[in-house]
Parts: sequence; structure tokens; C-alpha cells
Amino acid sequence: MIRMRAVVVGGGLAGLSAAIQLAVDGASVLVIESNRTLGGRVRIEDSGDWILDSGLHLMRRRGPFQQLQRRLRAPRVLGKRWDSAKLVGVGCDNRRARDVLSSMRLDAGNVAERAIVPTGGWSSLIDRLITSAKEMGVEFAFETEAKGLLLNGDNKVRAVITNADEIECDCLVLAIPPKPAAKLLESAKLSTTELDACTEQRVAALDAALTGKPMRPYSGYFDERSGVLVIDQSKPDRLPQRGSEDECTLLHAVSLNAEGEEGLNAIKEFLDSHCSGWRNMVAIRRSTKSVMLHPSKLDERVNGRLYINNRIALAGTHVLTPHTLSDASVDSGRKAAKLLMNR
Repeated sequence: MIRMRAVVVGGGLAGLSAAIQLAVDGASVLVIESNRTLGGRVRIEDSGDWILDSGLHLMRRRGPFQQLQRRLRAPRVLGKRWDSAKLVGVGCDNRRARDVLSSMRLDAGNVAERAIVPTGGWSSLIDRLITSAKEMGVEFAFETEAKGLLLNGDNKVRAVITNADEIECDCLVLAIPPKPAAKLLESAKLSTTELDACTEQRVAALDAALTGKPMRPYSGYFDERSGVLVIDQSKPDRLPQRGSEDECTLLHAVSLNAEGEEGLNAIKEFLDSHCSGWRNMVAIRRSTKSVMLHPSKLDERVNGRLYINNRIALAGTHVLTPHTLSDASVDSGRKAAKLLMNR
């Protein structure tokens, strides 16, 4: 039996989820990743003896990501429930603050969900996906950039052109943001009107490990006026041996209203006024002037089967799904794989 050759462009959550599902369904899979590592934005940097995730990452109990981990028989990842009851709204009620945290959007509806702090941090979750993918025979091409697509006479994808080679394939998952996806599709003279309409939301963020509890007795804040959201994700397995959960804070903050210096200043001003003395407690601090939080607005999300007649499926948080954030990435990745295999 000849196995279908599937290529996945993008090694983030959506791409890894798609690759695993394709492999489970019997395809031969290659993941093309432009960076040296997999995992996209949820990978952590070396922070010494602290486990400091990059950004506000909480797992949804019983969401697609947690369910995938269970299907892969990964070690227990749930950890403890994050205390959302102690998330305080400033200039709004606490329910509004929980809704914003659940969706990371200021235009959030009623979407508050139970959130948990995953054991070992988000990088450990990515490592489990990578391990599972390798065990299933998924191959990876690192530092490989997709430059274009080639279609056959039936207008179906037949190859991906990269900076190193021309890779033949029977089907393709584009698990990358709208703009680079549109660029690849345009190379094959396919219409990209819906992807072109997607508007990125970029924000400023600050992550810090603190040797103190300036937020106590609260687990976080959301300020309606400035759009600053800040939470404490402290957990015993993320702290150095010399510290305890009652003495240390893993602080993650984002400015949903602005990026650049304006956004970082808004975060610092809010922390100065609500977390007195935090600057003197900093053990590690990482400031990010601009990071893409959402690749599209809610009403701009596209159908993942938009190019299914070309044997191309889309995956990512810009794709229509009932879920948000990491759950949307995982859900859209698995659905993209199933769409292609069902065809």
C-alpha cells in the first residue's frame, strides 16, 4: 500500500496537532519549520532555575489541547486549578475580567472557562507532542522556509518549494498565520481575498519571576481603562528550590490596548499602582515590545476548508472553530488533517 505524502508548513501547536492526526490516519508526514525549534510562541527561553513561560498561558480543563494530551497517554499535565475567583476587575466586574482572560480579547463575550496551570509549563506540553509525533514516524525539516507551491493539471497541490529543495506531496496543511499563508497560495495563483482581510492584533508583554507576592491576596488583575491584564501563575514545579509558592510570583502581563513602549509603559504603570514594590523583587524579567496575539479579529476568521479542492487545508487561530487560543490551534490542526484524509 502506498502511503499518502502529507506536508505540514509550520511547527507550532496547530502544525504539530495536524501532523499527529495525519500520522494516526496513515499518512507519511513531513513538517517544515522555518525556525530551529518547534512549538511556535509557547516555547520558553532558558531562565535559569525558574520555569518562566512566555506570555499568559492557561490550559482549559476538558479543552481540545488537554484531550489530545490524554489521547497520547501523556503523563498527567493538569496540575492545580488557577484561582480565577481571585482575578479582580479594575473599572469592571470580575466576570468581565475572567471573560477577557479566557479569550485574550477586549471584545470578549461570555466565554469564561475553568483554567489550570499545566505541570511543567507549556514547553513541557510541546515536548510531549513532539515526542509523540516522532514516535509515529513524523519527519521534521528545520530552518526550512516554504517559498511557493506547485499545482498539478487538476489544480491540486503537488509540491512545496523551499529554500533548500522542492518537496513533492499529495496534500498540504498550512499551519501558519494568514499573511505568509496568503503569500504561498498566491505563488500558485490562488485567490487569497479572505486571508488578506485578516487583521493582526499585536501587543506588548512582560514576564517576570519575583521573590515576593505583591499581588496577594489576588491571583490577577484586569484594568478596563488601560487594557492591562496581569496574572500570577506560581506553581511549586516552576519555582527554584530556595523558594516556595507562598513566597514567589511568576508574573505575566500583557497590554491588550497597545504594543511598543506605549504598551510596556502601561503595564509598568499599572504594576506600580497595584503591585507595590514589584520592581525590587525581580529575579528575572523579559519585556516584549511587540508580539502577535491574534492573527485575525473574531469576525475575520476563515473556513479551514477554503482550499480543500486544491488538497490544501488551513489551521491556526485564524480558522473558524468554537474554541479559543491554544485550544483553537489544536482543534483546527486536527480538523485540517481529517478534512484531507476524508477527501
